[in-house]
Amino acid sequence: MSQSTLSEKLRALRKKSRYTQEDISRKLNIQRQTYCNYENDARTPPLETVVALAEIYHVSVDYLVRDAAAASDSEPGRSSHEKKLLSEFSALSFNKQKEVIEFIQFKKQLPD
Repeated sequence: MSQSTLSEKLRALRKKSRYTQEDISRKLNIQRQTYCNYENDARTPPLETVVALAEIYHVSVDYLVRDAAAASDSEPGRSSHEKKLLSEFSALSFNKQKEVIEFIQFKKQLPD
């Protein structure tokens, strides 16, 4: 999701998780139209809502609110390959991140 806005990330995460806007609005205890406004970039959710959304989607608040380009620029020592890997990794759920780490540890034990 290069240069994705919060609204684009929310929509993509919701669809990836197979939730409806109604599902998420119920989890947040808000009206569906309010959540729809977040996805349409018509309103910015308050911080406590962003935190709740990060928990629902199992991502960090940093992932939701940081622009991908700004995140890449803030790490000048990283190659584009490393930046891409970190971006993809941070988009995974916590459980999938654990699986990736376990896979990497396994692969490090194998001969080249």
